[in-house]
Amino acid sequence: MPLVQRTSSPLPRSTTDGQSGPPVDQLQIPSPTQTYLSPPSASYISTSTPTKSKHKTPVPYLKILPLLLQRCSEGLTYAIIFPYINQMILEMGVEEKSVGVWSAIAESMMMATEAMSAPFYGPIADRYGRRPVLILLNAMWGVFGIAFGFSKTVLTIILLRAALGLLAGCGVISRTMVGELCDKSNRIQGFAVFSPALVVGMTIAPVLGGFLAKPSGRILPASWSLFVNYPYLLPSLMTGCGAIFAGILCMILLPETLQRSKMDNSLERHSEKSSNSGLRGLLKYEPFLNILLLYGMNNAVMFSWEAIYPLFGFTSKSLGGLGLSTQALGLVLGFSAGLSILMTIFVFPLLHGSLSEATCLRLCLISYPCAIIFFPILWALSYPVSGDNLPISVWIIMSIQMILRRVGDFATTQLDTLILDSIPGPEHLASANAISFSVAAIGRAVGPFIISWFFSLSTRFPSPFSPGRHMVWIIFVILCIPSLYLANRLLSDIDHTSGKEETSNEEERYELMSSNQNDPSEQVEARGTSIEVANDDLMRYRVV
Repeated sequence: MPLVQRTSSPLPRSTTDGQSGPPVDQLQIPSPTQTYLSPPSASYISTSTPTKSKHKTPVPYLKILPLLLQRCSEGLTYAIIFPYINQMILEMGVEEKSVGVWSAIAESMMMATEAMSAPFYGPIADRYGRRPVLILLNAMWGVFGIAFGFSKTVLTIILLRAALGLLAGCGVISRTMVGELCDKSNRIQGFAVFSPALVVGMTIAPVLGGFLAKPSGRILPASWSLFVNYPYLLPSLMTGCGAIFAGILCMILLPETLQRSKMDNSLERHSEKSSNSGLRGLLKYEPFLNILLLYGMNNAVMFSWEAIYPLFGFTSKSLGGLGLSTQALGLVLGFSAGLSILMTIFVFPLLHGSLSEATCLRLCLISYPCAIIFFPILWALSYPVSGDNLPISVWIIMSIQMILRRVGDFATTQLDTLILDSIPGPEHLASANAISFSVAAIGRAVGPFIISWFFSLSTRFPSPFSPGRHMVWIIFVILCIPSLYLANRLLSDIDHTSGKEETSNEEERYELMSSNQNDPSEQVEARGTSIEVANDDLMRYRVV
């Protein structure tokens, strides 16, 4: 007789009829033979106390390593242009007041094409295999990444960024393979490593971008004419070679997971979940759609920050920015990168472990608007100072702002796991990853474009102290409100539903135990229906 786990029991172990059941430490699970052969008078069988299995499958870090490097390379390619994209466009003859619009188009174009192409990679990977498709995409990612460094016009920049977005399958397939290489016992640990890889790449990228841009005469000999004619080629070589190296590691370390996924799907398919099979069923599954919408909103806010911060640092003080040089901006973003890595390793595990899932997610999401209000304060404090010599007060407030922002980024890891937990069944893993990647790309495209456009619009107000000059920060805070509202509503519904289910299950258990104690003749049948078991979590089991 298989043993089926049921919900935990928070109520006392005694009944209200004045009759107390046996002590918890004496309640045991009978073996199949004992269940059939025990005499009717025997309510419980005396055997050793069982314990709940706490075995967890080890995370296959070596197999996941190529996926981590690929994800990091993706973030590197996306964000390495942030320190110099505005200067790059300015040197192409674009007016400074219009730089923000064109840079926003260039940054958003990659995400726009990702949103359109992502859904196609799920079926392709299902047909030809995850591994070969991922290796090919990494090679193409490297080629287009290097080609970006040879851009001479704004149109070329936009077209090459769009071409990179068409390779969205890298992100889709890597997410899918992490889910397939892990199981339910170690999936949260696997994604706790995988999800921050994109953020790590995005935070390291500005440091490399600011340092490697215009290397001639600074870190490379001035006689190297290639880097004189193409001053932004070196950072592009860095990102392109990183993607190619990730593809080589995939060939060496990464196994094919498609066959294992099919096997797991056939074994784990649930009758209720399989009724929602197919892409259409997935899009009709309300829990998944709710988390998907929240995921897209969070990506819009997160990537809006990635776009506006370098633009704010680059823009001159008279137009509402900090007026930093490319090298100084790279150092500022580098400090932010180091802070992100340290907080991801040391702070997030403590925060997530000490708070409930709902409280932690709410805290992360509310950190974004709290950090945004520091932008006009930073501008006001740095306005009287010229050049890169920022006052100490600016550095202090900037550090506080970075800490709050990085706490907000923790929401990404939580939502990555919530997406997988909300799908109807394991057969939807590839499709869910493709759809979530597409929705995230829409958020990454729309959010940065809106914020960058409003920032460019705000520079057209004549007075630097006019309210219109700072309206972009009001818009940014408003952009954070929908995700806060949706998260609070979803988490409240989950808490309410969980409470009702626990109460219902406990009432069922209580009635069964009471009837069994009042009628000894039913104790044998009860032993085959519901038996209290002592273990670490006081779980209940049903023998069927």
